[in-house]
Amino acid sequence: MKYFNSVKLLIICLCSVIGSNIVFYSPVYLYDLITGLQVPDFSITWPKVRFFVEPFYSFTFYLLTLNRDFYKPIIISWILWVLGSVLVYCLASKKKLKQTANAMFYSLMILLTIFSFSVLIPMPGPKLEKPKGYIAIDTHSHTLSSHDNIAPACISLKAHIWHGFDSFFNTEHDQTKGFMMFPKNTRYTMVYPGIQVQTEDGVSVVLLALKEFNGQDYKKMKLVDVVKKAHKNQMLVIMPHWWKWRKHTFAKLKDIGIDGFEIYNCGYRYFDKNEQKSMINFAKENNLMMLGTTDWHGWGCMCDVWTVFSQEDNMKNIEALFLKNPKTKVILYRQEQSKSIARFVFEPFFAFYYYIKNINFKYLVSLVIWIVFLFFVLKSYFSKFIKKYLPLALSIIYALGSIYFYIIVVPVSDTNKIVMNSVVPALMVFCALWLVLWFNNKTNNP
Repeated sequence: MKYFNSVKLLIICLCSVIGSNIVFYSPVYLYDLITGLQVPDFSITWPKVRFFVEPFYSFTFYLLTLNRDFYKPIIISWILWVLGSVLVYCLASKKKLKQTANAMFYSLMILLTIFSFSVLIPMPGPKLEKPKGYIAIDTHSHTLSSHDNIAPACISLKAHIWHGFDSFFNTEHDQTKGFMMFPKNTRYTMVYPGIQVQTEDGVSVVLLALKEFNGQDYKKMKLVDVVKKAHKNQMLVIMPHWWKWRKHTFAKLKDIGIDGFEIYNCGYRYFDKNEQKSMINFAKENNLMMLGTTDWHGWGCMCDVWTVFSQEDNMKNIEALFLKNPKTKVILYRQEQSKSIARFVFEPFFAFYYYIKNINFKYLVSLVIWIVFLFFVLKSYFSKFIKKYLPLALSIIYALGSIYFYIIVVPVSDTNKIVMNSVVPALMVFCALWLVLWFNNKTNNP
């Protein structure tokens, strides 16, 4: 009877998932941020791996495409809902205090592990499919050579290929060493040199070039001097995520001589819509470039923006950016999300709503398969072995992860700080906590 009730619950769950998809289905369409119009000639394709790991993949995409200012309330909401649900279940099942505490700690660790895997595992993201005659570029990205990046040049290269970029610029913070980390045959064909340099004015600008240069030559300078020197050396000067600093008006930046603005940045998605429209209108009126960038730092490989322009005169690289200042399209794959307090209070439900309204039949099938698979696994004889040995397996994975990050950061330890100061210590803490859980389970369930 107990098993039969569980099966009924499974059927109700599946019916709810499928029914919700039918009722709320409203897929996201690609659109040009500059015009606000859909771009039916463009489309995206998802990597094959998505079908096989659908729940994790979609959660990762959801997590990595949030506004940065959403992270704190959303993580808190998820933690409280998970802990609250486990507590209610334990009370209803009349679990002992120690069992309840252990179950809550175990569940919390599972949730935090999923969070950490989402940001540390380089999962291929959606790929932009372009009509003939267009090229997609990314003018702002970093590698492990920057102080706050966690992935090497080889992963940056793969990430941009996965997403459908034809070319991109490597723009490390205040230095240009990272460019030489890319394979020689990709330099000036796929990847081009650049830099994100901090000025004495308290802002940073992105400089883009078609030839190698020494980033040290642009440090400790005022913005106006950086712009003059960059232009003298046939470089472009782009203002990245202006809304992060709000230094200088659009008009003043134009008078200083910048060539364009980032109007969308995957690292800083909290740009106010009205200000964004003002920037777009100003750029249009003053013939300034408008770009959408990944600002990739290695924290996962999901992006939802592409800057494209037409390849006039059969140009197969990005020289047109420098020679003709072409008109660009900033293509977004994104849906507007609520910023209300209710959204953050009930975040898991909102996350499910945003997910289920956009999922197509193929991935709905994958989700259903996963739900059924996990149900029977957890109800099977092997579930106790999974519960017993999963902590040990995850402890080993985190130990290996800390070793991996230590090894890859050694060649750039003079410029990278975040890996040894934050990533490796965090992985070691996870390793230790999962080891404690394993010993606890081993003691209580010999």
